[in-house]
Amino acid sequence: MKRGFLKSNKVEKEPLYPGPNSSAPQGPEKYEVLKLAYGRVENTALPENYKPAKFNPIELDPTRASQPDNMLIVTTIPKQYLGEPPEADGHSECIMHGPTKAKILNAPGYPAPVPKPSGRWAYEIKETKATGLGVFAKRDIALGELIFAERPLLVSPKNIARAIGSVPSEYDMPTMQVVIMHEWEKQLEFAHSRMTPENQEAFKALMNNHKEDGSGPLLGICRTNAYGVKELYDGDERNDATSYSAVLKIGSRINHSCMPNVNHSFSIPSFSFQFYARVDIKAGEQLYFPYCGIDQSRAERHAELAPYGIVCDCPACSHATPDTDKLRKEYRNRVKDYTLKISQWVMGSGMVAESKIDEVLKFRNALQKEGLDITSDYRAIVLMIQLFYEKLGLEEKARPFKEEYVRYKLK
Repeated sequence: MKRGFLKSNKVEKEPLYPGPNSSAPQGPEKYEVLKLAYGRVENTALPENYKPAKFNPIELDPTRASQPDNMLIVTTIPKQYLGEPPEADGHSECIMHGPTKAKILNAPGYPAPVPKPSGRWAYEIKETKATGLGVFAKRDIALGELIFAERPLLVSPKNIARAIGSVPSEYDMPTMQVVIMHEWEKQLEFAHSRMTPENQEAFKALMNNHKEDGSGPLLGICRTNAYGVKELYDGDERNDATSYSAVLKIGSRINHSCMPNVNHSFSIPSFSFQFYARVDIKAGEQLYFPYCGIDQSRAERHAELAPYGIVCDCPACSHATPDTDKLRKEYRNRVKDYTLKISQWVMGSGMVAESKIDEVLKFRNALQKEGLDITSDYRAIVLMIQLFYEKLGLEEKARPFKEEYVRYKLK
């Protein structure tokens, strides 16, 4: 496609692989999530009797606000018109089902500009000592501050087996995976070809940890770098079978840690990811986001990280003990228990010994040491300690916890 040709509502592409036909079971619960192989896979060749499908996209009527439920389209969001320059905030190439695109176009506030951080430029991308490129703070960044926001390079279904459609039933699971990954690579190639040259280059420059498992080069990049987009899903039910993922130019450069210092959200109206500081970040510190659940033991976290080719040596992993593993797995329930107990003390008519809070203070300190002070559960504990001291009339002891909680609340 020539540069400058209309790239969204005016040129949407019908899929090579339509979704389930009218006689197939409908609804997200009918689709299993395909867990793709990773690591070194011995046989990644297509079966000899397999006939690859022909890729033959067609243009659709640009005036149609919605598409059939079983149609997969490749489209640009926000739309780009013939002869007009790209938006300053950029565009995203999307592989999605027609009704899901309609959700975006009909979302309240769409289209909105990408939010802009206040203050001086806050980040830079540079080499790390051990993990390739990373994102670093150029200046001190305050808790809750917007560090950057960006539109994705690519948005595509998380569950590619559902997006591909049917595969010959006589194949075993490893062979089916090879076929599915081969066919999906064609979809990714087409979406990639619609990007600007700058975005094409940025996409291909990202890390690929899936070079030996049958993934094509573009799928490998997606599997290594994609973020889940929980706000975007097919149908009425959000789950792994219906959800989407996104590859980002900057955000996908953020490395993993089990003690993260940034969080993100996704806005459908601006169609952008926004990255915020979860704690105060000093100039020169690297930005981290967890690629796994942090409420797991070290062994469980490492198992979840294995498909990324990551062996994490963050402080939480290198200093892990049975006690820290237990803390991570149980802290949420312990917060609930302490919250209930302290609430009863605060609401009761009698006085409570100050020493009752000692166990909670020790727990709060353990959360801080383990890097779990970035969680909402930690903030709930801070509030409970504040209320406890206020109940006893110990305003001086309550003050630092009140100031800490107010700071979290304001951010």
